[in-house]
Order: sequence, then C-alpha cells, then structure tokens
Amino acid sequence: MDRIADHFASTFTEARAKFLAAVQAGGARLLSSHANPAKGPSGEDCITDVAWQGPADASRLLILVSGTHGAEGYAGSGCHVTWLQERWFERVPTQDTAILYIHAINPHGFAWGRRVNEDNIDLNRNFVDHDKPRPENPDYVAIAQHIDPSDWAEPGLSAHNRAIAQFLGLDQHDVMCKAMHGGQYVNPRGIFYGGNKPAWSNQLFRQIVAQHAAQARHVAIIDYHTGGGVWGYCDLFIDDDLAGSRTRNWFAQVSVIAEDKAAHGKNAQSETPGNLFYALREILPGKALTLCLVELRTGETGGHDVVRAENCLFQHGNPESAPGRTLRAQMLERFYPARREWRVMAAYQSNAMLVEALSGLSALQCVVAEGGL
Repeated sequence: MDRIADHFASTFTEARAKFLAAVQAGGARLLSSHANPAKGPSGEDCITDVAWQGPADASRLLILVSGTHGAEGYAGSGCHVTWLQERWFERVPTQDTAILYIHAINPHGFAWGRRVNEDNIDLNRNFVDHDKPRPENPDYVAIAQHIDPSDWAEPGLSAHNRAIAQFLGLDQHDVMCKAMHGGQYVNPRGIFYGGNKPAWSNQLFRQIVAQHAAQARHVAIIDYHTGGGVWGYCDLFIDDDLAGSRTRNWFAQVSVIAEDKAAHGKNAQSETPGNLFYALREILPGKALTLCLVELRTGETGGHDVVRAENCLFQHGNPESAPGRTLRAQMLERFYPARREWRVMAAYQSNAMLVEALSGLSALQCVVAEGGL
C-alpha cells in the first residue's frame, strides 16, 4: 500500500515532478509544457504538461485529464503517476491504441489548492460559446447575495442559509441545487463562475486536443474529478451518443452513470453548461467520441459549503491568516483526503477503469479492421 500511496503528492511542485519522472519511467514521452501567466503561492511557475504513451499514429486514443478543478488535480495526478510508474500500459494487450496525458490543465488552481483558476473561473463552466449569449441562471441571480455573502460568520450565515432554503422550498439549504451548482455568468466573485471569455486553460486544452487527436478515428476522454459521495467509491459519467456503439459496456469495475438525454436525473453532467469533456464535440467534429468524467468520492460531509466559505475567504478575507490557512486545509481535505487508504483505493479503481477503457478501445479497432462499427 505504501508504494502506491507514495505516488501521490502534497504540493503542486511535487506532483509535477512525480508526473515527469513517471512519464520517463513508464515508457511515455513528454510532448510539451505550458506555463500559466500567473504564479503559484510561492512564486512558482504553474505548468501544464502534455505526454503521450503508445503508437504515435494510433487511430484509437484515450485522453486523460487532471486538474480541471485545480485542487482535485492531486487525485488525478496521483492516479496517472501510479499507472505510469507501475507500467500498467504494458500489461494491457492493446492494438493501435495510445494515451494522451494532460497533466494539470488548470495548474494555477492546482498550485493554490483551489477549484477555480487564476480569474476565479470554474473551468468546468467555461466551455460555452462565448460569442453567443451565455446560459442564464435566474435562480442564482435571485439569491446571489445569500449564496455568496461577503462575511462568513454567524448569525449572518445562518440567515443566508435560511433564505436559500426558503427560496428552494426546503427545510434546509441544498448546496447541489441549480442556483449554486448549475453555474453562473454574472458574478465574477461568486462560486461556479463560468467567465466572460475562454480561459487560458480552455484555449490550451483546445489547442492540445486539436494538435494531438486529429489523426485518431475514435477518441475517448476521462476527466478526473473528486467530490462528495460514498468515501472511496468511484462513479463514471459517460456520454457515448457519438461513439458508434454503447461503449459504456466497456466498464464493469466502476459505477457507470450513463448520460442518456431522456433519462438523466438531477444535476446530470449534461445539464451543467460549459463542461470541458463536452468540448471534444466541437474540437473533433465527425469523430467517434466516448466522453467520460470520473468522480472519486471523498465522503458525505462538508459539501459545497466549503467551496462557498473558501470563495468568501479569497474574495473578502485574508487567505494567509491563521483562520484562512485552516479553511484552505479543510478545502483541500474535502477534495483530496489525506488518508493513504483513500489514495490507494482511488489508484486501484483508476487502474481498473483504464484497463477497461483501453481494452474497449482496442476491441473497437479490431471491429473496424473487420468491416466497420
């Protein structure tokens, strides 16, 4: 267990160093590195690294993304380092299949331990068409002052939460309601802000995918996230409408939540505007796509009230104060549990998921070779 847990890091600089070492040790190759214009908390460069594993001309490609929500990048990075260091790619009998790693697509948020980027933008709400009117969220507008208060203290906080609950018609406020979780494009200092233009990370992601996935005929993506739910559990959201087959059947080792347009429930990924993994439909038109977002679950308590509190700290408080550092530590624990057991569980489930994804992609290549999907 200790060997696997040691593949995870405690700082962005350490995570990047471990990833670069794992790329070399795992038989992959570094393609490029991209420095964000903003610096980390210690003045360090915030860098996105891109690597490739497998045949250079593979027609089947699996894209792995970490750090869309910056602080959640620690888990995704650790899973990818584990996969590379333990040389799992060599254990899977694949044909004409490769992996494109995008490590820390939101490196500033990763380095600062925040979900958002250098402009307080939630990257997973930023991938909308900014040349058109942005999605409206009238629920957020109606109670914005209660969702994003300027003071995170009692008795005002309880009053804000009661106002949210009253607006929702509930006994208590719901941090996963559309007013909060559904994204908003009107308050740059609020939570789940989608921005008013493509963020640096948005532009970089499009550039990377367009450059390195153009030759592939079938592209699958798994965007790594963490969040509330049964501690140590793993959920995989899949939208395979453009895949040419029900590729969700590849997976048996993780809990699959299919993104059926007619059947999805509350807060399905397809209902949240601006998700990164859906951008592949624009970047790679006409290709067979399997779009996945994995959630490594971190426990039932805390919820997005921690996100609200942390946002209030950065917008109206002092992140370097003693209370600020305590809250930031709580925030990181919420999205990246310190227990080594959790990290090992995440890595094991990730390994199983990647084996199934690569096996599924490789099998599709065999089908194509025999006459098409």
